[in-house]
Amino acid sequence: MIRKFINTEKGQTSVLLALAFIGLLGFTALAVDGGMVYANRRHMQNAADAASLAGGSAAALYLENHYVIYRDWSCSDLRVIRAMSNSTNGAEIIAVNSALTNDYSLDYDISDKHGVDAKCVQGASNGSWIERYIDVKTYITADTPTAFAHFVYSGPLRNTVEAVARVFPRVPLAYGNAIVALAKDCDLGGIEFDGSNVVSVTGGGIFSNSCIDTRGGVSVNVYGTSDDNISCVLPDCYDDHGSTGVVSPAPIENTGVPLPPETYHVPPPDCTVLPYRGNYNGDGKIEYGRYDTIRIQNGDHKFDPGLFCVTGDVEINGGIVAGSDVTFYVVNGDFHTSGNATSSIIAPPANNCGPPCDTFFAMPGVLVYLSPGNTNEVTLLGTEDSVFRGLVYAPSGTIQAGGTSSLMREIYTQLIGNDVKVHGNTNVVVTFNDKLVYQIPARLELNK
Repeated sequence: MIRKFINTEKGQTSVLLALAFIGLLGFTALAVDGGMVYANRRHMQNAADAASLAGGSAAALYLENHYVIYRDWSCSDLRVIRAMSNSTNGAEIIAVNSALTNDYSLDYDISDKHGVDAKCVQGASNGSWIERYIDVKTYITADTPTAFAHFVYSGPLRNTVEAVARVFPRVPLAYGNAIVALAKDCDLGGIEFDGSNVVSVTGGGIFSNSCIDTRGGVSVNVYGTSDDNISCVLPDCYDDHGSTGVVSPAPIENTGVPLPPETYHVPPPDCTVLPYRGNYNGDGKIEYGRYDTIRIQNGDHKFDPGLFCVTGDVEINGGIVAGSDVTFYVVNGDFHTSGNATSSIIAPPANNCGPPCDTFFAMPGVLVYLSPGNTNEVTLLGTEDSVFRGLVYAPSGTIQAGGTSSLMREIYTQLIGNDVKVHGNTNVVVTFNDKLVYQIPARLELNK
Protein backbone atom coordinates (compact mmCIF):
# COMPACT_ATOMS: atom_id res chain seq x y z
CA MET A 1 0.00 0.00 0.00
CA ILE A 2 1.36 3.30 -1.01
CA ARG A 3 0.84 6.22 1.36
CA LYS A 4 0.40 9.62 -0.02
CA PHE A 5 1.72 12.64 1.86
CA ILE A 6 -0.37 15.67 1.29
CA ASN A 7 1.22 19.05 1.98
CA THR A 8 -1.00 21.23 4.16
CA GLU A 9 -0.64 24.49 6.13
CA LYS A 10 -2.75 23.25 9.00
CA GLY A 11 -1.08 23.97 12.44
CA GLN A 12 0.95 26.98 11.37
CA THR A 13 -1.56 29.28 13.01
CA SER A 14 -0.89 27.61 16.34
CA VAL A 15 2.82 28.28 16.01
CA LEU A 16 2.21 31.91 15.13
CA LEU A 17 -0.21 32.26 18.01
CA ALA A 18 2.35 30.75 20.39
CA LEU A 19 5.02 33.17 19.20
CA ALA A 20 2.62 36.07 19.43
CA PHE A 21 1.62 34.98 22.91
CA ILE A 22 5.26 34.92 24.01
CA GLY A 23 5.82 38.39 22.56
CA LEU A 24 2.62 39.67 24.14
CA LEU A 25 3.66 38.16 27.45
CA GLY A 26 7.03 39.92 27.15
CA PHE A 27 5.42 43.28 26.48
CA THR A 28 3.00 42.72 29.33
CA ALA A 29 5.88 41.86 31.65
CA LEU A 30 7.76 44.97 30.51
CA ALA A 31 4.70 47.16 31.04
CA VAL A 32 3.85 45.69 34.44
CA ASP A 33 7.36 45.56 35.86
CA GLY A 34 8.41 48.81 34.20
CA GLY A 35 5.39 50.54 35.67
CA MET A 36 6.19 49.12 39.09
CA VAL A 37 9.80 50.33 38.85
CA TYR A 38 8.68 53.80 37.77
CA ALA A 39 5.99 54.06 40.44
CA ASN A 40 8.41 52.85 43.11
CA ARG A 41 11.05 55.37 42.02
CA ARG A 42 8.55 58.20 42.13
CA HIS A 43 7.50 57.17 45.64
CA MET A 44 11.14 56.99 46.71
CA GLN A 45 11.88 60.43 45.25
CA ASN A 46 8.89 61.96 47.01
CA ALA A 47 10.04 60.36 50.27
CA ALA A 48 13.61 61.62 49.81
CA ASP A 49 12.40 65.14 48.98
CA ALA A 50 10.13 65.14 52.00
CA ALA A 51 12.92 63.91 54.26
CA SER A 52 15.43 66.52 53.11
CA LEU A 53 12.85 69.31 53.33
CA ALA A 54 11.78 68.19 56.81
CA GLY A 55 15.40 68.12 57.97
CA GLY A 56 16.12 71.45 56.28
CA SER A 57 13.07 73.05 57.89
CA ALA A 58 14.24 71.87 61.30
CA ALA A 59 17.70 73.33 60.67
CA ALA A 60 16.26 76.65 59.43
CA LEU A 61 14.02 76.89 62.49
CA TYR A 62 16.94 76.19 64.81
CA LEU A 63 19.10 78.83 63.10
CA GLU A 64 16.27 81.35 63.39
CA ASN A 65 15.48 80.58 67.03
CA HIS A 66 19.16 80.93 67.95
CA TYR A 67 19.71 84.00 65.72
CA VAL A 68 22.52 82.59 63.59
CA ILE A 69 23.24 85.21 60.92
CA TYR A 70 25.31 85.21 57.75
CA ARG A 71 28.19 87.38 58.93
CA ASP A 72 28.63 85.33 62.11
CA TRP A 73 28.55 82.02 60.22
CA SER A 74 31.04 79.35 61.24
CA CYS A 75 30.84 75.60 60.69
CA SER A 76 32.46 75.16 64.10
CA ASP A 77 29.69 77.18 65.80
CA LEU A 78 27.82 74.87 68.18
CA ARG A 79 24.52 76.35 67.02
CA VAL A 80 25.27 75.33 63.43
CA ILE A 81 26.43 71.87 64.54
CA ARG A 82 23.26 71.35 66.56
CA ALA A 83 21.11 72.53 63.67
CA MET A 84 22.59 69.68 61.60
CA SER A 85 22.66 67.13 64.39
CA ASN A 86 21.30 63.56 64.49
CA SER A 87 20.24 64.14 68.07
CA THR A 88 17.43 66.17 69.64
CA ASN A 89 15.64 68.06 66.85
CA GLY A 90 18.48 68.52 64.37
CA ALA A 91 18.22 68.16 60.60
CA GLU A 92 19.49 64.60 60.36
CA ILE A 93 17.21 62.98 62.91
CA ILE A 94 14.16 64.82 61.58
CA ALA A 95 14.99 63.68 58.04
CA VAL A 96 15.41 60.06 59.18
CA ASN A 97 12.10 60.17 61.03
CA SER A 98 10.38 61.63 57.98
CA ALA A 99 11.68 58.84 55.76
CA LEU A 100 10.50 56.28 58.29
CA THR A 101 6.92 57.55 57.97
CA ASN A 102 7.19 56.56 54.31
CA ASP A 103 8.52 53.10 55.24
CA TYR A 104 12.18 53.77 54.48
CA SER A 105 14.61 53.04 57.28
CA LEU A 106 17.70 55.25 56.93
CA ASP A 107 20.86 55.79 58.94
CA TYR A 108 23.43 58.61 59.01
CA ASP A 109 25.83 57.07 56.51
CA ILE A 110 25.38 57.96 52.83
CA SER A 111 28.38 56.01 51.53
CA ASP A 112 26.00 53.17 50.61
CA LYS A 113 23.57 55.61 48.96
CA HIS A 114 21.00 54.91 51.67
CA GLY A 115 21.05 57.44 54.47
CA VAL A 116 20.98 61.07 55.53
CA ASP A 117 23.83 63.55 55.94
CA ALA A 118 23.91 67.26 56.79
CA LYS A 119 26.95 69.24 55.69
CA CYS A 120 28.02 72.79 56.50
CA VAL A 121 29.57 74.91 53.72
CA GLN A 122 31.68 77.90 54.65
CA GLY A 123 33.70 80.23 52.49
CA ALA A 124 33.05 78.89 48.98
CA SER A 125 33.31 82.06 46.89
CA ASN A 126 31.85 82.47 43.43
CA GLY A 127 33.72 85.74 42.86
CA SER A 128 31.02 88.13 44.04
CA TRP A 129 30.11 86.85 47.50
CA ILE A 130 30.79 84.04 49.93
CA GLU A 131 28.46 81.06 50.00
CA ARG A 132 27.37 79.89 53.46
CA TYR A 133 24.73 77.24 53.96
CA ILE A 134 23.79 73.75 55.19
CA ASP A 135 23.00 70.96 52.74
CA VAL A 136 20.70 68.21 53.99
CA LYS A 137 21.22 65.26 51.66
CA THR A 138 19.03 62.16 51.54
CA TYR A 139 19.73 58.99 49.55
CA ILE A 140 17.23 56.15 49.28
CA THR A 141 18.07 52.85 47.57
CA ALA A 142 15.45 50.10 47.24
CA ASP A 143 14.65 47.04 45.12
CA THR A 144 11.36 46.71 43.27
CA PRO A 145 9.55 43.31 43.50
CA THR A 146 8.81 41.99 40.01
CA ALA A 147 5.94 40.02 38.54
CA PHE A 148 7.69 38.64 35.46
CA ALA A 149 11.20 40.03 35.07
CA HIS A 150 12.72 37.53 37.48
CA PHE A 151 12.03 34.75 34.96
CA VAL A 152 14.55 36.25 32.56
CA TYR A 153 16.73 38.40 34.85
CA SER A 154 18.21 37.18 38.10
CA GLY A 155 19.45 40.53 39.41
CA PRO A 156 17.40 43.06 41.42
CA LEU A 157 15.58 45.97 39.81
CA ARG A 158 17.16 48.63 42.02
CA ASN A 159 16.48 52.35 42.22
CA THR A 160 18.59 55.01 43.90
CA VAL A 161 17.31 58.56 44.36
CA GLU A 162 18.87 61.67 45.88
CA ALA A 163 17.44 64.88 47.36
CA VAL A 164 19.29 67.93 48.68
CA ALA A 165 17.65 70.70 50.69
CA ARG A 166 19.82 73.80 51.09
CA VAL A 167 19.40 75.95 54.19
CA PHE A 168 20.60 79.56 54.14
CA PRO A 169 21.04 81.45 57.42
CA ARG A 170 19.42 84.79 58.16
CA VAL A 171 21.25 87.34 56.03
CA PRO A 172 21.16 91.11 55.50
CA LEU A 173 20.37 92.24 51.99
CA ALA A 174 23.13 91.91 49.37
CA TYR A 175 25.16 89.63 51.66
CA GLY A 176 25.93 92.48 54.02
CA ASN A 177 27.51 95.00 51.66
CA ALA A 178 27.02 98.50 53.05
CA ILE A 179 26.72 100.34 49.72
CA VAL A 180 25.16 98.54 46.77
CA ALA A 181 24.18 99.55 43.22
CA LEU A 182 21.74 97.22 41.49
CA ALA A 183 21.86 98.58 37.92
CA LYS A 184 23.47 96.08 35.55
CA ASP A 185 24.33 98.72 32.92
CA CYS A 186 26.86 101.48 33.66
CA ASP A 187 24.78 103.95 31.64
CA LEU A 188 21.78 103.30 33.88
CA GLY A 189 23.40 103.38 37.31
CA GLY A 190 26.28 102.36 39.52
CA ILE A 191 28.21 103.79 42.48
CA GLU A 192 29.86 107.21 42.35
CA PHE A 193 32.05 108.92 44.95
CA ASP A 194 33.04 112.53 44.38
CA GLY A 195 34.15 115.68 46.16
CA SER A 196 37.11 116.33 48.41
CA ASN A 197 35.91 114.25 51.32
CA VAL A 198 36.90 110.93 52.84
CA VAL A 199 34.28 108.21 52.77
CA SER A 200 34.84 105.48 55.34
CA VAL A 201 32.75 102.32 55.24
CA THR A 202 32.90 100.12 58.32
CA GLY A 203 31.31 96.74 58.91
CA GLY A 204 30.47 96.00 55.27
CA GLY A 205 31.73 96.20 51.71
CA ILE A 206 30.89 98.10 48.52
CA PHE A 207 29.35 96.21 45.60
CA SER A 208 28.08 97.25 42.18
CA ASN A 209 26.29 95.13 39.60
CA SER A 210 27.77 97.52 37.04
CA CYS A 211 30.41 100.26 37.63
CA ILE A 212 32.17 102.18 40.42
CA ASP A 213 33.54 105.69 39.76
CA THR A 214 35.59 108.07 41.88
CA ARG A 215 36.08 111.73 41.00
CA GLY A 216 37.94 114.72 42.39
CA GLY A 217 40.00 114.21 45.50
CA VAL A 218 37.66 111.79 47.26
CA SER A 219 39.19 108.89 49.18
CA VAL A 220 37.23 105.71 49.88
CA ASN A 221 38.23 103.27 52.61
CA VAL A 222 36.56 100.02 53.62
CA TYR A 223 37.28 98.71 57.10
CA GLY A 224 36.07 95.33 58.27
CA THR A 225 36.71 91.63 57.83
CA SER A 226 38.28 89.82 54.90
CA ASP A 227 34.76 89.52 53.47
CA ASP A 228 34.49 93.29 53.10
CA ASN A 229 35.91 94.65 49.87
CA ILE A 230 35.15 96.93 46.93
CA SER A 231 33.99 95.01 43.87
CA CYS A 232 32.03 95.35 40.65
CA VAL A 233 30.70 92.84 38.15
CA LEU A 234 31.72 94.07 34.69
CA PRO A 235 35.15 94.12 32.99
CA ASP A 236 37.04 97.39 33.60
CA CYS A 237 34.17 98.51 35.83
CA TYR A 238 36.25 100.77 38.10
CA ASP A 239 37.25 104.22 36.82
CA ASP A 240 39.04 106.80 38.98
CA HIS A 241 38.67 109.58 36.36
CA GLY A 242 42.07 110.88 37.40
CA SER A 243 41.03 111.23 41.05
CA THR A 244 43.82 112.18 43.45
CA GLY A 245 42.23 110.30 46.33
CA VAL A 246 43.03 106.84 47.66
CA VAL A 247 40.73 103.84 47.32
CA SER A 248 41.44 101.00 49.72
CA PRO A 249 41.35 98.08 49.30
CA ALA A 250 41.92 98.15 45.56
CA PRO A 251 38.64 97.50 43.73
CA ILE A 252 38.07 93.99 42.39
CA GLU A 253 36.78 94.13 38.80
CA ASN A 254 35.00 91.64 36.59
CA THR A 255 33.61 89.42 39.35
CA GLY A 256 31.15 88.26 36.72
CA VAL A 257 28.20 87.36 38.94
CA PRO A 258 25.54 89.99 39.73
CA LEU A 259 23.58 89.72 42.93
CA PRO A 260 20.60 87.37 42.58
CA PRO A 261 17.30 89.27 42.99
CA GLU A 262 16.25 87.12 45.96
CA THR A 263 19.24 88.47 47.92
CA TYR A 264 18.02 92.06 47.79
CA HIS A 265 14.25 91.71 47.56
CA VAL A 266 12.16 93.46 50.22
CA PRO A 267 8.40 92.75 50.10
CA PRO A 268 6.47 96.04 49.88
CA PRO A 269 4.23 96.83 52.86
CA ASP A 270 0.44 96.75 52.74
CA CYS A 271 -0.49 100.42 52.94
CA THR A 272 -4.21 99.73 52.76
CA VAL A 273 -4.30 98.80 56.45
CA LEU A 274 -3.23 102.33 57.45
CA PRO A 275 -5.53 105.24 58.29
CA TYR A 276 -5.56 108.07 55.73
CA ARG A 277 -4.07 111.33 57.02
CA GLY A 278 -3.94 113.60 53.95
CA ASN A 279 -1.09 116.15 53.82
CA TYR A 280 1.29 117.06 56.62
CA ASN A 281 2.59 120.60 56.52
CA GLY A 282 4.04 121.00 59.97
CA ASP A 283 1.97 120.99 63.15
CA GLY A 284 4.29 119.05 65.46
CA LYS A 285 3.15 115.47 65.95
CA ILE A 286 3.06 113.07 63.00
CA GLU A 287 1.00 109.89 63.38
CA TYR A 288 1.58 106.74 61.36
CA GLY A 289 -0.64 106.30 58.32
CA ARG A 290 -1.16 107.13 54.64
CA TYR A 291 -0.18 110.61 53.48
CA ASP A 292 -0.31 112.44 50.18
CA THR A 293 2.79 114.48 51.09
CA ILE A 294 4.87 115.29 54.17
CA ARG A 295 6.60 118.68 54.15
CA ILE A 296 8.59 120.16 57.04
CA GLN A 297 10.18 123.62 56.86
CA ASN A 298 11.15 124.53 60.44
CA GLY A 299 10.25 123.98 64.07
CA ASP A 300 10.17 120.77 66.08
CA HIS A 301 8.49 117.65 64.72
CA LYS A 302 8.19 114.11 65.96
CA PHE A 303 7.16 111.02 64.05
CA ASP A 304 5.26 108.51 66.15
CA PRO A 305 6.38 104.86 65.75
CA GLY A 306 4.98 103.09 62.73
CA LEU A 307 4.72 102.97 58.95
CA PHE A 308 4.31 106.10 56.86
CA CYS A 309 3.09 105.42 53.32
CA VAL A 310 3.45 108.59 51.25
CA THR A 311 2.10 108.87 47.72
CA GLY A 312 4.05 112.03 46.89
CA ASP A 313 7.17 113.66 48.38
CA VAL A 314 8.68 113.61 51.84
CA GLU A 315 10.61 116.87 52.29
CA ILE A 316 12.46 117.77 55.48
CA ASN A 317 13.94 121.18 54.69
CA GLY A 318 14.65 122.56 58.15
CA GLY A 319 13.94 122.37 61.83
CA ILE A 320 14.49 119.53 64.25
CA VAL A 321 12.90 116.23 63.31
CA ALA A 322 12.92 113.04 65.36
CA GLY A 323 11.36 109.61 65.12
CA SER A 324 12.18 106.13 66.41
CA ASP A 325 10.83 102.83 65.08
CA VAL A 326 9.68 104.48 61.84
CA THR A 327 9.56 103.34 58.20
CA PHE A 328 8.90 105.64 55.25
CA TYR A 329 7.46 103.96 52.15
CA VAL A 330 7.41 106.43 49.25
CA VAL A 331 5.18 105.34 46.38
CA ASN A 332 5.80 107.93 43.64
CA GLY A 333 7.82 110.83 45.03
CA ASP A 334 11.20 111.75 46.50
CA PHE A 335 12.51 111.45 50.05
CA HIS A 336 14.62 114.51 50.83
CA THR A 337 16.35 115.75 53.96
CA SER A 338 18.19 119.07 53.90
CA GLY A 339 21.55 120.15 55.26
CA ASN A 340 19.62 122.77 57.21
CA ALA A 341 17.66 120.18 59.16
CA THR A 342 18.69 118.14 62.16
CA SER A 343 17.06 114.81 61.47
CA SER A 344 17.18 111.92 63.91
CA ILE A 345 15.15 109.12 62.35
CA ILE A 346 15.66 105.50 63.31
CA ALA A 347 14.18 102.31 61.87
CA PRO A 348 12.73 99.57 64.06
CA PRO A 349 15.16 96.81 65.09
CA ALA A 350 15.77 94.12 62.52
CA ASN A 351 14.92 91.33 64.95
CA ASN A 352 12.19 91.10 67.58
CA CYS A 353 10.62 94.34 66.43
CA GLY A 354 7.66 94.05 68.78
CA PRO A 355 4.81 96.62 69.02
CA PRO A 356 6.11 99.14 66.42
CA CYS A 357 5.88 96.45 63.76
CA ASP A 358 3.01 94.39 65.15
CA THR A 359 0.72 97.31 65.97
CA PHE A 360 1.83 100.18 63.75
CA PHE A 361 3.09 98.18 60.73
CA ALA A 362 6.66 99.52 60.63
CA MET A 363 9.11 97.30 58.72
CA PRO A 364 11.94 95.74 60.75
CA GLY A 365 15.25 97.39 59.90
CA VAL A 366 13.81 99.53 57.06
CA LEU A 367 14.10 103.32 57.31
CA VAL A 368 13.33 104.55 53.76
CA TYR A 369 11.86 102.46 50.94
CA LEU A 370 11.16 103.86 47.47
CA SER A 371 8.62 101.52 45.95
CA PRO A 372 9.64 99.23 43.07
CA GLY A 373 9.28 101.24 39.87
CA ASN A 374 9.78 104.58 41.65
CA THR A 375 12.75 106.10 39.80
CA ASN A 376 12.99 109.18 42.01
CA GLU A 377 15.62 110.01 44.65
CA VAL A 378 16.44 109.57 48.29
CA THR A 379 18.65 112.46 49.44
CA LEU A 380 20.31 112.23 52.85
CA LEU A 381 21.79 115.48 54.11
CA GLY A 382 21.87 116.98 57.55
CA THR A 383 23.67 118.78 60.32
CA GLU A 384 26.46 117.19 62.30
CA ASP A 385 23.85 116.11 64.87
CA SER A 386 21.70 114.25 62.35
CA VAL A 387 21.17 110.52 62.79
CA PHE A 388 20.00 108.07 60.13
CA ARG A 389 19.71 104.43 61.14
CA GLY A 390 18.32 101.56 59.09
CA LEU A 391 18.08 100.38 55.49
CA VAL A 392 17.70 102.99 52.77
CA TYR A 393 16.31 101.12 49.77
CA ALA A 394 15.57 102.44 46.28
CA PRO A 395 15.61 99.41 43.95
CA SER A 396 14.56 101.50 40.92
CA GLY A 397 15.79 104.92 42.06
CA THR A 398 18.83 106.93 43.12
CA ILE A 399 20.32 107.41 46.58
CA GLN A 400 22.42 110.50 47.27
CA ALA A 401 24.24 110.78 50.59
CA GLY A 402 26.18 113.87 51.55
CA GLY A 403 26.71 117.09 49.65
CA THR A 404 28.23 120.55 49.95
CA SER A 405 25.44 121.67 52.28
CA SER A 406 25.69 118.63 54.51
CA LEU A 407 27.62 118.41 57.78
CA MET A 408 26.51 114.95 58.80
CA ARG A 409 29.36 112.76 60.04
CA GLU A 410 28.10 109.22 60.41
CA ILE A 411 25.12 107.27 59.19
CA TYR A 412 24.30 103.82 60.53
CA THR A 413 22.75 102.44 57.45
CA GLN A 414 22.83 100.25 54.38
CA LEU A 415 22.41 102.05 51.06
CA ILE A 416 20.90 99.92 48.27
CA GLY A 417 19.73 101.63 45.11
CA ASN A 418 19.72 101.30 41.38
CA ASP A 419 22.19 104.20 41.47
CA VAL A 420 24.13 105.39 44.55
CA LYS A 421 26.12 108.63 44.90
CA VAL A 422 28.14 109.70 47.92
CA HIS A 423 29.64 113.17 47.62
CA GLY A 424 30.49 116.47 49.29
CA ASN A 425 33.27 118.13 51.23
CA THR A 426 32.56 116.68 54.66
CA ASN A 427 34.00 113.35 55.69
CA VAL A 428 31.28 110.70 55.81
CA VAL A 429 31.31 107.45 57.78
CA VAL A 430 28.86 104.78 56.68
CA THR A 431 28.64 102.28 59.50
CA PHE A 432 26.93 99.02 58.68
CA ASN A 433 25.54 96.86 61.46
CA ASP A 434 23.56 93.89 60.22
CA LYS A 435 21.53 93.82 63.42
CA LEU A 436 20.12 97.29 62.62
CA VAL A 437 19.02 96.77 59.00
CA TYR A 438 16.50 94.59 57.22
CA GLN A 439 17.36 90.90 57.12
CA ILE A 440 16.11 88.02 55.00
CA PRO A 441 15.05 85.25 57.41
CA ALA A 442 16.63 81.82 57.15
CA ARG A 443 15.32 80.22 53.99
CA LEU A 444 15.13 76.79 52.44
CA GLU A 445 15.22 75.55 48.86
CA LEU A 446 15.11 72.08 47.32
CA ASN A 447 18.40 72.17 45.49
CA LYS A 448 18.25 68.71 43.92
